[in-house]
Amino acid sequence: MKMSSLPSMVKKIQDNTELVIEFYRILASTRGTPASEPVCDVALAAMTGRDLTILVGALNYMLKYEANEEDAVARFVETHEAMKDLNAAYPSFEKSLQEQSKRLLADKQKWAKVKLFVAAALSMGDLFTDIMMVIQFFGMQEPGFAWATLASILANLVFQAILVHFQNRTLPLRTRIWEQVYVWTLVKPGVDAWRVASGTEHEVGKMYDPYLEMATIKLLEIVAESIPGALIQLSAILRAGSKTTSAALFSFVFCIFATAFTSTMVSYDFDISQSNRKHSPFYYGYTPRNLIGKAKVFLSLFALASFNLLVRTYACILFYMEGGFTGISIVLCAELLLYILVKALRRDLWYWAPVYGFSGYVITAATRVLIKIVVDWTALVQLRHPNEVGGAYFTFSIFVTITGGIIAALGYEKKAVEEVLGGDEIINHGNESVVEEVLEGDEINRGNEGVGMEESTVVTTMVIACVGTILSFGTLLLSMNKEYVHTFIGTKTSDKVIQEKFTDFEEDAIRFQVLANNRYKWEYKIGPQVKSWLDERLPVWLEDEPEWFDDLCKSQIPDDFVSDPAILVRLRTNNVKAILEERRRSSVLGILTSSAAVHDEVVNSGGSVEEQQEAKE
Repeated sequence: MKMSSLPSMVKKIQDNTELVIEFYRILASTRGTPASEPVCDVALAAMTGRDLTILVGALNYMLKYEANEEDAVARFVETHEAMKDLNAAYPSFEKSLQEQSKRLLADKQKWAKVKLFVAAALSMGDLFTDIMMVIQFFGMQEPGFAWATLASILANLVFQAILVHFQNRTLPLRTRIWEQVYVWTLVKPGVDAWRVASGTEHEVGKMYDPYLEMATIKLLEIVAESIPGALIQLSAILRAGSKTTSAALFSFVFCIFATAFTSTMVSYDFDISQSNRKHSPFYYGYTPRNLIGKAKVFLSLFALASFNLLVRTYACILFYMEGGFTGISIVLCAELLLYILVKALRRDLWYWAPVYGFSGYVITAATRVLIKIVVDWTALVQLRHPNEVGGAYFTFSIFVTITGGIIAALGYEKKAVEEVLGGDEIINHGNESVVEEVLEGDEINRGNEGVGMEESTVVTTMVIACVGTILSFGTLLLSMNKEYVHTFIGTKTSDKVIQEKFTDFEEDAIRFQVLANNRYKWEYKIGPQVKSWLDERLPVWLEDEPEWFDDLCKSQIPDDFVSDPAILVRLRTNNVKAILEERRRSSVLGILTSSAAVHDEVVNSGGSVEEQQEAKE
């Protein structure tokens, strides 16, 4: 260190603007990360350059061990009174520090980027192993498996292409073509991971930000390719005489891990999001802030998804071998009908998105079924929200999966033994030596009996998978912040959660969120209250023009909820009319994403002015 810098290190920095500039200068020039977390309890008014260096070290330390920049900066501000005071003096300090951290210290936060690229690699690897299996199935004269696998791959690519089309439909033709090229050359997962890891901003004209686009693509992949692929490959393993068992086993295990990692990443990333924790603290925040706690939760989520998918897949194949397509259809349809019936009896069937008429019926039916499939097969914890399946059903689904797996395995064992023994005639023969000869002889080779694995292997694997599911779920509940355990057994309906946004809060911005949801979810219960409140507050908002009350919010107000015709005219500006017209002309997907439910969660939940402006942009 140069001697000329020593006075600046010990000199008090009393001007807050100078302090911020000096802090950022040190931040930009510092590269190392301390071995332990530095502590600085100096008051803001007594800060020196040396104190700022210590604080930069503390921030670097948190950036290394927290899951994202938002978490690190929030913890940094909360744990240092001087930084808390500085943020009070400059409300934009925390937000600007997040941006500076992303630009200057992105390489410190290794885990998030590694996680993204691992997920992308697994996704692409799963796709390539499926293609490998298609080739082998055709080569081994297994056209049924080959065509089924190929159909799942094509379904996944078609769904991705449709989503990419709507995501980029307002952008130039060249951009739209390149986005489709990424899909059909099978590199879309890698492109999405790179965009998220590099901090690509939400582009104007796109419906989703990069992370939400990536997460949606992965959910489509689970439904269209991963679950069908797991079923197909396990069928090949269990099928008699299949010569591709080893290759199918590798592809099956790879599919399980890839799907489980996707499920884990989505749940984990949504929960550790600082924005989600700030705006929906009743639901987000079960992951502890410390490194060990995060690791336990992540591994528990991964184990739960892996074992749950394994049990479901095994059970379905075994039920199919026992009762054929009719038998497995009855089991799955009965489970789905029970779910739909419970939703209907609780008046919670209609989906939250503000889509009405025929489109409303379509989106409600499709979304309810698809979300249930994802939850049942992958135990995606994010979807335990009351707007989706609910906490109680999420836990019930795990119980059903375990019970079904045990029943299927025991049924398979009984059937296999009966086939070996040749029915009651051999069972009642009474000659133990004959039974032993049958069990020990060539007849035990299940290759000619329609079974590809020993019944003991199937039962043992199922028991291990069921026990693993129970232990991983229990570990998850024990590892998380205890105040969130109730979200896994909660019975609150989507209607109730939406209505509470209005009834339990006083802030206009939060209460207004009720209008971003389907009016069937709240109108019958609190419609008159909402209308009376709008009549009272609309003149005030139009006069004061609060930041959150933008054209998108104005477009969400139903005409029949505005009593004063003059107020309605003032609400329906040209921009608002354009939004309403676009919403009428949009596809179902466009309506869903332009409903601004996510927009309201960010803009209307009491964030800073800078956060609100960024969300609107």
